[in-house]
Amino acid sequence: MKQKEQKIDLGMLKINHDVVASIARKAALEIDGVAAVKRDVLANVAALFSHHPRYHGVDLQINDGEVAIDMTLIIKYGVHIPEIAALVQENIRKVVEDMTGLIVTAVNVNIADVQTEAS
Repeated sequence: MKQKEQKIDLGMLKINHDVVASIARKAALEIDGVAAVKRDVLANVAALFSHHPRYHGVDLQINDGEVAIDMTLIIKYGVHIPEIAALVQENIRKVVEDMTGLIVTAVNVNIADVQTEAS
């Protein structure tokens, strides 16, 4: 379980990577048009042996107070994909930076599927 450490006035602050991934995931789901964050079972198994683990469809690379985020999404049918992706990127950047103090260097959005109302 990796953590981001930061010295604060009275001691150390440790933010677990799971927390950063959870924040990014929830920020993506706040955007109207996003149906879900795709959880890739094979990628999660492979992450057990990787230096860059995946947390519930979110891939983080944290280094020296900066984070790059890769996320795979399922979007709702009928939305304008480039617009939704841009809104997701901006919301993730804002929320992760505001909540963690990390500098977001990239938010890469992969669209894996489209969800119809019948899905």
